[in-house]
Amino acid sequence: MEFMTSTRMYDVAPAARAAWHALLRAAHDRAGLRVRFVEHGWPAPIGELWERPGLCGVFMCGWPYVRALKAGRAFGAMAAVVPDWPAYEGLPRYRSEFLVRADCTWSSLADAAGSRYGWMVQDSQSGWNAPRAALAKVAPPGGALFAASKGPYGNPRGLLRALADGEIDLTAADAWYLDLLREHDPAALAGLRTLAYTPWTPNPLLVAGPDVDPAAAQALSDALLAMHEDPAHKPLLRAAHVARFTRPDPAAYTVLDGMAQAAETAGYAVIR
Repeated sequence: MEFMTSTRMYDVAPAARAAWHALLRAAHDRAGLRVRFVEHGWPAPIGELWERPGLCGVFMCGWPYVRALKAGRAFGAMAAVVPDWPAYEGLPRYRSEFLVRADCTWSSLADAAGSRYGWMVQDSQSGWNAPRAALAKVAPPGGALFAASKGPYGNPRGLLRALADGEIDLTAADAWYLDLLREHDPAALAGLRTLAYTPWTPNPLLVAGPDVDPAAAQALSDALLAMHEDPAHKPLLRAAHVARFTRPDPAAYTVLDGMAQAAETAGYAVIR
């Protein structure tokens, strides 16, 4: 049987895509599985990818993952990535990064009141749920923080272009994605700077679809978790900026749903 996967979420540049493909192909080979990579890019909604049959080792955002579990769609949690930059402190975590233009004089999120915000999609942890939770803490009770809230821009690249071109004044994107972008295409962030971060949360994970044989999913999970112990795989991990893979705890992702509930309770169900 041939399984399918996709690295759409972290294909920040051609070199990054090649590194992810080489790494995941090696893991599937180690597990004795055949795999085909699906090039599923914007403007196709990423949620459509997670509906496909035969997914094995595909990146999935943590918030859609926990919401799928609540809805009875049992995706298999195979592995989470520990990025190899020091800021991650050897943990499978990430956060969102609020960005402004480099000449912006703001020093905090509160300074952005009355400006124009740009968002990616509404089913993303890093592009919607985490920023919403942070913005809810500085928005007026029951009111709007921004003069305009624009979206969906669809992917981080769209947000960065809109910010650089002056369409919006503030946005938030996956900081792990941005760290990869700084390595592979730093020019994409020229003229922009970081204003703030959201708290750390469990990062996107590699999953198997509900229809995949648990034995196949377990074989790939075992292969991924052991890759850092094999010297032959260390160059592949290094090229993808992966320190190692770790076993994810599905219960840890419930905090993401808690962030959504807190924002809604505060009267900030949408970024506005």
